[in-house]
Amino acid sequence: MNSGESMGPEVTPLPHLKLAHPKKLGDSLARESFPLSWRGRGGVHPTQSGVEFDRQLDKISLWLEKWDHNQRCRILEAILRESNYNQIQFLVTVMQPSLHRDFMYTAQSYFPTIQFQPVSTHTSREVKTRLEKKRHHHNFYRVKSAYLQMDDDVRNQIIDKVVKLPDISRNSKHTQLSSRSLTKSRNGFKLNLHQMSNLSEAREKWRSANSVTTCSSETELKHYNAISRFIEMPVRRHMQDESSQQNVWSSNNSVESLLKNSERSDSIANSESNRRHKMKLCLAGISEESLSQKPAQERFQMVIECESLPEEAKQLLNWYMISWNDTKRNEFFHKLLLKLDPRQHYFISSFLSIKQQKDFIGLLPEHLAVKILSYLTPTELVQASLVNKTWHKIASNNELWKSKCEEVKVKVPISQSPTWKNIFRDNLKLQHNWKTGECRTVDLKGHTDKVLTVISDNQQLASGSQDHSIKIWDIKTGTLQQTLKGHNRGIWCLNFFTKNLLISGSYDNTIRIWNLRTGSTLRTLLGHEGAVWAMVRRGSILVTASQDKTAKIWNISQCLLLYTLTGHNAAVFAVDMDEEGTLVITGSADRSVRIWDVESGKCKKVVWASQSTSIMAVSYSNGYFACSYGETICLYKIGKAKLIRTFVEHRKRIESIELHISDPDNMTGMIVSAGKDGLVKYWDINSDQSLHTFTGHNEQVNCIYFDELRIASAGYDNKIRIWDFNI
Repeated sequence: MNSGESMGPEVTPLPHLKLAHPKKLGDSLARESFPLSWRGRGGVHPTQSGVEFDRQLDKISLWLEKWDHNQRCRILEAILRESNYNQIQFLVTVMQPSLHRDFMYTAQSYFPTIQFQPVSTHTSREVKTRLEKKRHHHNFYRVKSAYLQMDDDVRNQIIDKVVKLPDISRNSKHTQLSSRSLTKSRNGFKLNLHQMSNLSEAREKWRSANSVTTCSSETELKHYNAISRFIEMPVRRHMQDESSQQNVWSSNNSVESLLKNSERSDSIANSESNRRHKMKLCLAGISEESLSQKPAQERFQMVIECESLPEEAKQLLNWYMISWNDTKRNEFFHKLLLKLDPRQHYFISSFLSIKQQKDFIGLLPEHLAVKILSYLTPTELVQASLVNKTWHKIASNNELWKSKCEEVKVKVPISQSPTWKNIFRDNLKLQHNWKTGECRTVDLKGHTDKVLTVISDNQQLASGSQDHSIKIWDIKTGTLQQTLKGHNRGIWCLNFFTKNLLISGSYDNTIRIWNLRTGSTLRTLLGHEGAVWAMVRRGSILVTASQDKTAKIWNISQCLLLYTLTGHNAAVFAVDMDEEGTLVITGSADRSVRIWDVESGKCKKVVWASQSTSIMAVSYSNGYFACSYGETICLYKIGKAKLIRTFVEHRKRIESIELHISDPDNMTGMIVSAGKDGLVKYWDINSDQSLHTFTGHNEQVNCIYFDELRIASAGYDNKIRIWDFNI
């Protein structure tokens, strides 16, 4: 079409619809002079499959001329619902110009009964809000946007009750509408009776004036060529031979089908409610997920049953859903867009726009939205919260995150009114810190001699020293709260009985119970004839280990000695108990580990763990126990006392170990160890090498305390160091 011709409804050029480069200048001129050819497969070398696909495209070309606007939109909707990501991505890209305001203004000049409005989105509303804030007088004009939420909104927006044809003569007083009435029609008002009569006269004039062979004037021919761009495409010879009845489609027939739109629109509108009713009945009880998982043939049958479509449209859906691959589908859309007029372009763009913008979570009641989001993983929930403010509010629901916390083991402290999302985040960060060794270190200084032991109840920390004193520290701030004095020698072991009661064992052979409120000794237990090296407590049962080759079981609530465990041939340096308080494990300088029954005080098993040196530390956890001698750590399963693994990395004797088994069935857990080399290490029990090694003491580490948040170590350099992983 020449630049001087009167343009019909404008079709925006599509970047993906370029022809192959012509070899000759004549080919280039020919292609610029005639409409784009309807050809499949992008002009590649013909194959049997390609020829068959070309035949199908040619049939569709003829069918499109028979279908009116509302039928086309219904068929397009059915096709779009069965399209996958490749087709949607293609259409979203090439249909962007159809949402431009210039396109809509031009399109509405030819179809005034349709409201070609920009679709309101979150971004467009934000732009409007910013403009209103900057321009306080509101003296600017903006086209009203269409607020589309549901599919029905798109259908109602694009329904064409009356077809407006271009004026065939600028001088014809019968075919011109007043500028006032046209302005009203553009703003969405219905045409009045006078305008309807003018339209009727225009139709008759159009029928008589426009034909294939004759046109009354050059202007009329221009208008004919403009509108035929949307309804005419050349048909190749093989289609003409195959279908003699459809081989000649004159412009009169094409325009005739277009003029019949207004007569059929009422019947189509009436059948719309019946079609939706059938669809609801057909899809009752069938979830969208189960429908998407059905084979293409079954989905095709369900769509056909739910949609009252022409027979040709059913054949088109059959090809699209069953026969064509993604390449053919995109090629079909490639050519289809050239056959559609601006009304269908706007329908496709609006349909895709609401599919992109529809907030199905925000439209649901909150309890249903929370139920849907509960099926997401925590990572997916965080991603969902980034969609918009509504999603962020629902995805941050406290009960929702509480259920996520119940699915994992929470190791971080929980406040009285917890924000469960923060709890889950901090717990995840804690696990990451343990894996990477990322922590915060705090040094507690105040003792004047070697620090021999350290213990904590998660709120306060107690340390015992060679300077005969016990100091109580705030574990969060590291500040010294009080100092306890009463022992005549160094304090080698401590244990919290309650928040305000502390038990200590000393080199002076005594066990003391301290009242932290008053800082005085409540009871002194005498029973051991040597230094008390270690102690452990479960409930009211206290077990102490001593230089006198014995371990003693006490009822600490009554300060009553229950049993004396005898059997070791040398000093007992280490002791631990199971979680239920029914078994006692002791380690001795006689190179053995013994397992005792608490109720009877009898030895149940002896494990000769070392061949040459003393057992300096033992630790029990969930059916396993670890012991150390020299520079070696041994891990045993307590049932048959079977050796599972040994760990050797320390350069000098190990003084203290702590074992924690998180999953006894899968045998997962960790060991923390420290020794005379001044190093603190922690290990994965399934690895021969330590995960991380911490250096912070100048001399040997005599004792460590380990829980799920931190490691605290007591050293001969007169200080306590805390490695805090809860950061």
